Amino acid sequence: MCLKDLLQPRSGLFSTAWAVCTVAYPIIKFEFGKGYEVGEFQARHYNWIMQKYRVIEKKLGETPLQALEVFRNTKSVLANLPLTYAGRLDPMASGKLLILIGDECKKRKLYDGLDKEYEFEVLFGFKTDTGDVLGIAESCGEVSDFSFGAIRRVIKSFVGNQKLPYPAFSSKTVEGVPLFHHALSNNLEEIEVPKADTMIYRMSFSGMHTVSGEALIQNILEKINLLQVAPPDSRLGSGFRKEEIIARWRSFTESRSRQYVVVKCKAVVSSGTYIRSIAPLTAEKLGTCGLAYSIHRTKIGRYFPITKDFGFWTKTF
Repeated sequence: MCLKDLLQPRSGLFSTAWAVCTVAYPIIKFEFGKGYEVGEFQARHYNWIMQKYRVIEKKLGETPLQALEVFRNTKSVLANLPLTYAGRLDPMASGKLLILIGDECKKRKLYDGLDKEYEFEVLFGFKTDTGDVLGIAESCGEVSDFSFGAIRRVIKSFVGNQKLPYPAFSSKTVEGVPLFHHALSNNLEEIEVPKADTMIYRMSFSGMHTVSGEALIQNILEKINLLQVAPPDSRLGSGFRKEEIIARWRSFTESRSRQYVVVKCKAVVSSGTYIRSIAPLTAEKLGTCGLAYSIHRTKIGRYFPITKDFGFWTKTF
């Protein structure tokens, strides 16, 4: 029996690609009479091992770590490979999450400065201590209708270099302690909340609609219930305060008969820009309060601005 016969699969078809793998990677198991099959090192896994990164779609309600583990479970070859994510996404945000694979994890800092594009909605009439729906909510009462012109002017005012306050519930440290620890300890008034130097390359108004309080609160509760967390323990803020937040949203019985305004926006921003900061500030500039009702990341890469209204992506992941 010659080598050609050994490599000939039962079907009678011969794949050049598989032949290259058998030469380059000799950990091959041959079974005479059954063609050939790949043993310990499966050639179809080679591409996964050689990949430096993968962009996945994080679902609403997942933490970045949960999304990473879901991705790991999709391929057995990833079971023992180091994985990390570059550029976190909050549990109440969805969209693109960059996962680094293997030795590329050691180069994470090279990926942390990437630009992002988001589609997001601003809800007027409620505010929370987190800037999104996963926070302790307060009602602002009745909210007047806004003209399209007023909304567009406010949105355009964000374009350019900005100093935006970090959300109280973020991992930014002050005096060696994460901000969310200060927030949970009720001592935010004793510290100066830092501001991030960010660039908002583009920000546009995509539309506006109204929603009944009944439908709004139901939708918010459905979003929060997607969050899978361990039961709260003695640690400060454990379990994302999920049950406390749900109870607060359920308490707004009078708000269920009202109508609320939701504005949809799109923005291209530099690394470190929190949509949870932009949304409340948008409402504040319009004379009311608000929060990020939804956040969806649509692009990750390098953006090159030409004007305030035009630019292009030099690289996307």
